[in-house]
Amino acid sequence: MMNGKDGYARVMEELVKAQFELFAYVCALTANSQDARDILQETNLKICSRAADYDPLRPFLGWAKTLAIYEVMTHRKKQRRDRLVFDDDVFENLAAQTGNDAQEVERYLGFLEGCIHKLPPALRESVEARYLKRQSVGRVAQQLGRSANAVSLLLMRARQALSDCVRLAAEEAEQL
Repeated sequence: MMNGKDGYARVMEELVKAQFELFAYVCALTANSQDARDILQETNLKICSRAADYDPLRPFLGWAKTLAIYEVMTHRKKQRRDRLVFDDDVFENLAAQTGNDAQEVERYLGFLEGCIHKLPPALRESVEARYLKRQSVGRVAQQLGRSANAVSLLLMRARQALSDCVRLAAEEAEQL
């Protein structure tokens, strides 16, 4: 178990490193990126509140994914009225498959990295500033000399371009 400020700082450091992989994991479980964003925020809060419970002898990502699963299940309970909610057995099967698929995540992260390098300079700069440096849209807008709305549109175009690029890279890799 983690104690004191050093323990909390270590958990926060691990949490920052794990954000993309946690988001990908939650996204795979929910199949909805907006829900995944909301669930990731709740997961982050849960991790912060339970930082003292983390055992540093165990992998952080496994612990964080366990908390994420509980947040996904909580979200699913809230969404029961929706017609497109998976049955519990389908969800459990998907969670088991996703939990054991770290190599697949690594493969897609490699595709994503290659795709980021292919972006036009303005899109790449906005993506790097917003997601790698974790700057606010307002801050990115100031740096690029554009409005916040213009940067939001740039980021939307970048996400679409990256999504298309990663999909094509995966399809090409499957054909090899």
